[in-house]
Amino acid sequence: MRSVLIELGPWSWVALPVIWLAAFAFVCLWQRLENGKTQQPTRAADLLSSAAVSLAVALILFFLVNHFTPLSIKAYGVMMLVAFTAGTLWAAYSATEDDLKSAAIIDVALGTLIGGIVGSRIVYVLLNLQHFSSIGEMFDVWSGGLSFHGGVAGAVLVTYLYCRYHGHNFFRLADQCAPALALGYSFARLGCFLNGCCHGVPTDLPWAVTFPATGACTTPGVPVHPTQLYASALSLLIFAVLVYLKPRVKRSGHLFLGYLMLYSVMRFGVELTRAGATAKYLTEGFFMTEAQLASIIIFVLSAIILITTWPRQPQDKQ
Repeated sequence: MRSVLIELGPWSWVALPVIWLAAFAFVCLWQRLENGKTQQPTRAADLLSSAAVSLAVALILFFLVNHFTPLSIKAYGVMMLVAFTAGTLWAAYSATEDDLKSAAIIDVALGTLIGGIVGSRIVYVLLNLQHFSSIGEMFDVWSGGLSFHGGVAGAVLVTYLYCRYHGHNFFRLADQCAPALALGYSFARLGCFLNGCCHGVPTDLPWAVTFPATGACTTPGVPVHPTQLYASALSLLIFAVLVYLKPRVKRSGHLFLGYLMLYSVMRFGVELTRAGATAKYLTEGFFMTEAQLASIIIFVLSAIILITTWPRQPQDKQ
């Protein structure tokens, strides 16, 4: 468990070409995803623009590292980036099965990344206002503190607005992104584990984990449930189930509803190991946490919509 993976800086000028090449490779890969599987050759102008953008990124990073040394690379932020990348790559790769362009998936991914972070942070701050002593702390996303339910709400809103503007089928796109959400969530919870946050209550089980005081654990030195690993493993299972169901679902939007239901069941159960530790009860002495109540509401609403829109006879996706 390492809340801080590495500390960067100061760098010599020799490191600048290496940073530039790494950024250039990333930008080229991103352009490739944007273009999908077209057979058109890469134009010299595209390479020059990618090189210019990469150089600008490298110079900015070089300046920040040397001006604000040491620059801490935190496990939580790194795993959030891994989660976003893994989910986006899978969604873009599988988009061709539904005749969706990977460019649209990339655009949605960028939008939902921003909307998801904003939504998740807003909900987390509102639920934990008493823990913030300044406005600056409210914006310290990299130290942890995000609400998944708020993130989904923000991501769904951005996706809906994108579909309205570009004329895409919202429910079809939501189905495409559902397995990617489950995959990304699994990696994100590994970030929580490395950071020491979102752990469970004390336990004497053989697989209990003791977090150091250097992380975000609220009870360092005490064996607790590795709730983050439970959630990560279960989310991978949900991902596998959704991939299996994807070609078998008959109506657009039902796969996304299925994800919401499966996640709600998983989250409700995992909360049992967090309640009173890193999960707040609705009120003091109450038996249910805030996330459990949200999970029940989402499950019921999703189930109602699923049942009332279930196709009465076999038909193609609408």
